[in-house]
Amino acid sequence: MNQDISTRKIRYFGPAPRWQPIAVALALVLTITCISTAQPPPAPTEWPAAPAQPAGLKKTAATISPERLTAAAAKPTAPAPTQAPKAQAAAKPGGILRIGGERDAGDLDPHTSRIGWDINIMQNVYSGLVRAGTDILPQPDLATRWEFKTPRRLEFTLRQGVKFHNGREVTAEDVKYSLERILDPKVPAAYASTIATIESIETPSKYLVVLNLKRPDAAIVTNLSLASMAIVAKEAVKPMPVGLKEEMMGSGPYMFKEHIKGQRLVLVKNPNYYEKGKPLLDQIHFIPLIDETARTNALRAGQVDFIEPVPPKDVGALRRDSRIVVTGGPNLSFVAISLNTSKKPFDDARVRRALAYAIDRKEMIEKAFDGFAQPLLGPPLIPPYWAGNKETYYELDRERAKRLLAEAGYPDGLKTTLRIGTTSYHAAFAAVVQSELKKVGIEVTIQASDQASANRAWIEGNFEMYPIRWWGSDFVDPDGAFTPLFTCKGTYNNSRFCDPELDKLLSKGLEVTSIEDRRVAYGIAMKRLAEQQPWVFLVAFDRFQAMRSVVNGYTAYPNASQYSLREVWLSK
Repeated sequence: MNQDISTRKIRYFGPAPRWQPIAVALALVLTITCISTAQPPPAPTEWPAAPAQPAGLKKTAATISPERLTAAAAKPTAPAPTQAPKAQAAAKPGGILRIGGERDAGDLDPHTSRIGWDINIMQNVYSGLVRAGTDILPQPDLATRWEFKTPRRLEFTLRQGVKFHNGREVTAEDVKYSLERILDPKVPAAYASTIATIESIETPSKYLVVLNLKRPDAAIVTNLSLASMAIVAKEAVKPMPVGLKEEMMGSGPYMFKEHIKGQRLVLVKNPNYYEKGKPLLDQIHFIPLIDETARTNALRAGQVDFIEPVPPKDVGALRRDSRIVVTGGPNLSFVAISLNTSKKPFDDARVRRALAYAIDRKEMIEKAFDGFAQPLLGPPLIPPYWAGNKETYYELDRERAKRLLAEAGYPDGLKTTLRIGTTSYHAAFAAVVQSELKKVGIEVTIQASDQASANRAWIEGNFEMYPIRWWGSDFVDPDGAFTPLFTCKGTYNNSRFCDPELDKLLSKGLEVTSIEDRRVAYGIAMKRLAEQQPWVFLVAFDRFQAMRSVVNGYTAYPNASQYSLREVWLSK
């Protein structure tokens, strides 16, 4: 029987229950100044009607009961994790795994880092209260049990005897310090908004942490599974702006050894990790191979054992190589064009919608992603995820795009600039955008620079259009795909977009309990987002990893997490 949290307590004990997997995305909500001034015109009447908000949409405590999860999930709603073929021999410890990645590590501070590649490295060094499983649901990590005592009081019971890499035991005070550091406005924590509903933190005993919430929050436990919620030791943290940027010291399966910029970052086995028998590897070397062709060639030549991500153009060839195993596939990540809504011409929603009608997504998938992506015909969450958008808001319609431009005062088209960096897909992506928009009278100048400069320009608002890849590792609850990017005070709202009505609609998704009520709430919010179109949503891209056949035990997570590296071993 379905019950709301308001009528009964929900407890979580020990290993994760075998609920049907539901991909629950993650939120982010720091503060950024809202600069948008234009009021968008009404939505086109030909769009599908948003689902009606039922009278019974209830404001209840922010927890989802096992019964409701099971009832809501007619079938698994996250891509099944992909595993390399199991080796015939038993797993053996030892060896060095060399991983070729798309960039060098930048910010090593788990609380301030904003880059997916850095985050995936840190998942192997730090532990959190919980971590996301292969079904994207929170699993035990430092906490073995959690329970809502009331809709706004959440208790975590900690695992005893867990040691930081310096040998000191992890206690409730470390959890309190870490979460308060994330929430400290003096610390530029990238995902502070994810836990912004925390009002205060209590530590009644050495192994008990109590979170008092400002209001019910349906995403709080899931949000705490982000790698950016890492529990750190106070004595390892230097005064800002340094913080933990120069080295890492957590309680995870691997310990930081060294970072030689431009060459490698080395992690070594933590012999005191709380999961007995893990990790299996002696060391992991993260080697920056920015050029994607060089990355693939290094794998083929045996200079690295594993590459992530695999360039889409090389997936087919690597699959045909008997020495190589390719894993991965559909992913939570998506790619779009961020538009600066504080500047003309993109302060007018009609121009923004014109771009969405003008670009052929099939062309984008074939030419920029080598066929390995899914078209986005509206906001980014797509089925099979439980809050995925099932409506078609934008298909290729160049005549409609031209009419919208004319209505906005640009009957002869307009000129704009697309800033790009050196991220692997940027150049091909920009070429398709330039070609497609030219067909409706929009002349696009491509402004290329190094990636750091391009990303800084996006953050500072020094852009008109900018391609963005929002990693699945950045969110595991639907709120994380919307709140940080499109709310007035969103942490990553670099489009300078502000619509109070959308803010209200997104907040509904956190105020209700059941999956079905949350699905309805996000459906209404996504319609509003499609009307306003601060980004041009284009594709949800597939993500692949490739490894030499001696690499065993790897599992590809649907949100690009690298937690399974603690399971990996080498048969050589």
